[in-house]
Amino acid sequence: MKTGVLPILIWSTLTILCTPGCEQLQDQIKSNVGDDTVISNPNDGVSPRVVITDADENWGTDDYLLRDATITDDTLRLVVSYSGGCEAHEFTLITSGMFLESAPVQLVISVAHNANDDPCEAFPTETITFDLTGIKTLYQEAYQQDEGTIILPLENAPNGQLVYQFAM
Repeated sequence: MKTGVLPILIWSTLTILCTPGCEQLQDQIKSNVGDDTVISNPNDGVSPRVVITDADENWGTDDYLLRDATITDDTLRLVVSYSGGCEAHEFTLITSGMFLESAPVQLVISVAHNANDDPCEAFPTETITFDLTGIKTLYQEAYQQDEGTIILPLENAPNGQLVYQFAM
């Protein structure tokens, strides 16, 4: 897995979700890539990217097995297995960025896997972590609240629904 600072990509229509105070997010904009806007993630040391988009297939459609999914603090931890072993595999957390109004709100997520045409047939298991602070910021800006709870439905999550709770 690649390490280093990786971007959070925010769908260019994020400005629709912005309320007063959202200018800080907009000020962090670094560049545009197609319909996506790249925003730096200040807490991202080695985490894979988080993408707010409606085009999952742009980030990978290769199969993987989700063995475990947990959230601790602002980190989503996934244990995945996949066919490969010769190439670097990339995992991207995908969401539309649109909250579903319920109590608590929901934000549907999925995981895209790009195997980079790995021809090998080993079946490695890997732990991947995603920094959720970008999702927390979206919630805080949309609802003008520092604390919150978001249900993150994730297809095939072995433990059922994921609950992301945070406070300032």
